[in-house]
Amino acid sequence: MKFMIKPALLMPLLALASPAFAQSLLPTNPPGLADPSQPGSVLVYPKFVTGTVPAQSDAGAFVAAKTLIELGAVCPADLAPCPDNSILRVHFHWVCPGVQIGQQTSVCSENDFNVVITYGASSAGKVTFNPGNGTGTIGNPVGTDYNGSTIVPIAPCPRGYLIGYAVNNLDRPIRFDGLIGDAVQRSFGPDLQSYSAIAIQARPDIAELSPMTLGSSGSLVFDGLPGHYQMVTGQIHGDVAFDSDTTAPFHNAAIALLTLDVKSGLQNDTTVVGLDFYNFNEAQLSTSFTFDCWGQFELSALDPNLTVELFGSQTLTGARHDKGLVVSGQAIDAVTGAPVTLLGIIQVNEGPAPGVAASTTSYTIRPGNNSIPIPTSFFPLF
Repeated sequence: MKFMIKPALLMPLLALASPAFAQSLLPTNPPGLADPSQPGSVLVYPKFVTGTVPAQSDAGAFVAAKTLIELGAVCPADLAPCPDNSILRVHFHWVCPGVQIGQQTSVCSENDFNVVITYGASSAGKVTFNPGNGTGTIGNPVGTDYNGSTIVPIAPCPRGYLIGYAVNNLDRPIRFDGLIGDAVQRSFGPDLQSYSAIAIQARPDIAELSPMTLGSSGSLVFDGLPGHYQMVTGQIHGDVAFDSDTTAPFHNAAIALLTLDVKSGLQNDTTVVGLDFYNFNEAQLSTSFTFDCWGQFELSALDPNLTVELFGSQTLTGARHDKGLVVSGQAIDAVTGAPVTLLGIIQVNEGPAPGVAASTTSYTIRPGNNSIPIPTSFFPLF
């Protein structure tokens, strides 16, 4: 069972994006790959959503931000012992999906800001903020920071991703492999889900707190070479739950994808990624997704066959199978055909009735990758 949804215009490029072909693009396990489980000099939060939802705590009902960004700083191993209450600046960018201006290029809006955090040998700093209301603790339960401890600029779009990196007092990016973070998301009511930010380290031969070597126009370079940051990959794979809107249990899955190959605030090429979905019987359904800087799709909206009833059920026996796998190919630039970076998260909502609007609980899955690093540069609009 195999379905192909690939526009004729993109078929030559999508040949590059198939998972089988992707394995032959680059050598396996070259040096310079970032470790997302370790503290880094750069943090990527794959998804934020503006707005608020009603919530409940021990202190009573309150209005909560749909996304709470949490940032921490610990003493890097190369700096230990760090003086307590040392001060670090972190430069952030809200990055938006593209606004279409042509067939394959678009402008990805952004705005940027700095936050200050402390760290030390026997202390660790903590900062929280949200993308939507910029009001810090207003509307929170008394004495808490459920909506954030720090006021920051409102994101210029309802959804997108956030990238932050350590800088010095001159706003120059530096190596500080001590940043950690996560995001808490509330899709509806009391529901909570969270994910860890993706950490990217600087190349280890750079001294901690030393300036990074920037690329053209002040870009952040992720290529694992001297003076630069380590690399991330251009492929994802992970568990999914096929949409179920006909019979209980009801649930819907969505995948959010992003690329670091971004010129923020400027024109960007479309990213194309081939996607293979596999069900309980190892049957394969192939399709594709295109986005500009950041994008999200619900499984059955991408392909109406990606449901429990059509792809997850064994017709002859009547058996129901809700779960499957998604394996992407190497993401590519739709204009040049060059490999580009790809990161993301998988989210599943569940509820007592069909549809996302009826959901009452949810969870997040952090996808894996093929360990093939893709060099790139992120061009921030300073």
